[in-house]
Amino acid sequence: MIEFNDVSLVYPNGHQGLKDVNVTIEDGEFVVIVGLSGAGKSTFIRSINRLVTPTAGELKVGGDNILDYKSKGLRDLRTKVGMIFQSYNLVKRNSVFRNVLAGRLGHTGTLRSVFNLFSKDDKALAYESLKRVNIDDKIYSRADQLSGGQQQRVSIARVLTQKPDYILADEPVASLDPPTSHQVMKYLRKVNKEDNITTIVNLHFIDMAMEYADRIIGMRSGEVVFDGPVSEVSEATFEEIYGRSIREDDLRGGAKDGEQDQ
Repeated sequence: MIEFNDVSLVYPNGHQGLKDVNVTIEDGEFVVIVGLSGAGKSTFIRSINRLVTPTAGELKVGGDNILDYKSKGLRDLRTKVGMIFQSYNLVKRNSVFRNVLAGRLGHTGTLRSVFNLFSKDDKALAYESLKRVNIDDKIYSRADQLSGGQQQRVSIARVLTQKPDYILADEPVASLDPPTSHQVMKYLRKVNKEDNITTIVNLHFIDMAMEYADRIIGMRSGEVVFDGPVSEVSEATFEEIYGRSIREDDLRGGAKDGEQDQ
């Protein structure tokens, strides 16, 4: 469980990233955070693994207030909380397999990773993770030889290899075309359901939020302005969250079963 209790975050320049946020996310939920650029979506999600640190309130992950964590606590937290970035965050010159094995870093340590001293079990897990997102045929390719969608699938495989309790995805499809965006979201949803891993995804595209979320949290100016199951969401809900009419660029479009990004 993740609990935000009166959480606020004021950046050093005075900008308020979060304002009095109170949200509880249950184990196994697939939650999509929506809002315009600057609404606080990334601040919300990056607070959960302390990439940013709230300045007030209490933020509990698995029952512990992570705002009290220092160096070892933070390392342990980031082992339990996997992160998928818009920019993939792969080591471009390394092979796909080496990038996915990096998911074991929190369990094996940096030194063993540097010398490639991963166990047979770690290697088997990494290969199985690649198979789960249908990218095992690229196992020995360099990361920079892959398309954007393929790189994002590798980043999902890396998180799977980490064996996290929670997955955070910060605008994971913002740089992808519509069919590939649906493919990536389909894999995230599949992992969430098969492994019961709590998954929180930031999205701008409202049609994709409606397609994949169990629950939608809407943010504006650092505040939660909507929180409810997807069954209660309409176009009017999004207009209220965004504070304006829905525009074409708020929709990703594209068929889920369209082009496969091989």
